[in-house]
Amino acid sequence: PAADSVDAAAESRDAAAESVEAVAVDGGDAAAAATTTVGDVEVELELEQVGEVEQVAPAASRDGRRSEGASSQAAASSSRPCLATLLPDPKDKHAGVVPAAEWEPLSDGELEVVRAIRGWLGEEAAAACPRDLLVTFTRGYAYRPDWSQASFVFLERALAWREEMGACGICFGAPPARRELFEELCPSGLIGHDSLGHLVVLERLGRVRVAELLKAFSEEEYLRQQAFSREAVRLLSTANSTRLGRRLYKVVVVIDLEGLSLSHVGSRFVRLCKRVNETFGWHYPETAFRFYVINAPLVFRTAWGVAKSFIHPITVQKFSILGSGWRRTFAEAGITLTTGEASPTSWSAAVRAAVEEHGPELLGRGYMPADDLERLGLR
Repeated sequence: PAADSVDAAAESRDAAAESVEAVAVDGGDAAAAATTTVGDVEVELELEQVGEVEQVAPAASRDGRRSEGASSQAAASSSRPCLATLLPDPKDKHAGVVPAAEWEPLSDGELEVVRAIRGWLGEEAAAACPRDLLVTFTRGYAYRPDWSQASFVFLERALAWREEMGACGICFGAPPARRELFEELCPSGLIGHDSLGHLVVLERLGRVRVAELLKAFSEEEYLRQQAFSREAVRLLSTANSTRLGRRLYKVVVVIDLEGLSLSHVGSRFVRLCKRVNETFGWHYPETAFRFYVINAPLVFRTAWGVAKSFIHPITVQKFSILGSGWRRTFAEAGITLTTGEASPTSWSAAVRAAVEEHGPELLGRGYMPADDLERLGLR
C-alpha cells in the first residue's frame, strides 16, 4: 500500500505539471485560465500568457526608433484590419522587448499605434473608447510584427463585447440582480495596496460556496456578475490613478485557498471559471501586476514545484505560492492591508464610493496622463 501511495503521488504531480497550461485562447497576450491538479483537487488559477506578463514595448521604441516602423505598418494597411488579415502570433513574444512601467509616458511608437487605432475606429467610437484600454491594448500587443493592426482588432472585439454586456455602464446604475447574494457566495474585493500604489485584490477561492452559487445563478448570470466585478476593478484603478496622479492599470491579485475542497472542482464550476478567465483575458489585457496564492497546502506547493518548469519563466516570476506564513512575505513586499483579509471591501461598496467621489464620466473615460493627452490632441 505504501508503494502504491508513492506511485499515486508521483502520478498526481506529473498530472499537475501537464495540466498547468493555457486554456484555448489563440494569440494576443490575453490572460488565460490554467487548471492545476493537486491530488484529487483542481484549482482554477488566472495565469497570464507570456505576452501579457510584462507590460512590454519593443526595445527600440523606448528611444523612439520603433515609431517609424509603427507609422509604416499603419500606412501599409489603409484598409480596416480584421482578424483574418492579421499575421500569425509569433512564438517568442519577448524577443527584443523590454518592460515599460505603467506610469511611463507613451513612446513615439506607442503614440503612432494609438493614432492608427483611433483612425480605424472612427471619430465617434474613438471618442467613446476608454483611454486606459487604448493603452493596455497598445502595450499588450507591442511584441507583434503587425502591432497596430493586432491592437486594433482585439480592442475592437473587446469594445463589441462591452457593448453587448453593457460593461460601460454596468457599475453606474443598479447592480445585477441579487448582487448581494453573489458577493456572499463568491467573496472577493479590495484589501489594500502595494508600495507602488497598485490596488490589492483578494479572491477567496476556497470560500466560494459552489453548490449554492450554481443553484442560484445560471451561466449567463454568473458571467454578468463577474463582469460587474471586473469592470469595478477597472474603474477603481482609474480612481486610484486619479488620486495618485500616476497611471496604474495593473493590480496585485491574491488567491486564498483556505477552505479548498472537492466541491470546488466539479465540471460545471470549472467550466464557468474557464469561461470567465478566457473572456476577461481577451477583453482586459495587461491588468495583473503580480499573483500571490496564499494558504496553499503542502501538496499544492509540491505540485507547483513540478508544474512551473512547464511555464514561461517570466510568468513564474509573477507567482508566489505561500502557506500560512504569507503575512511576512506581504510585509517584505510592501503590501499594506487596509481592511484585513477576512473582510475585503465588496466591489459594490467600493465602486459606489468611487462614483460618489469622482463621478461616472471621469471613471468611465479612464485615466491618461496630461502629457499623453496633449501629444494625442485629446482633452
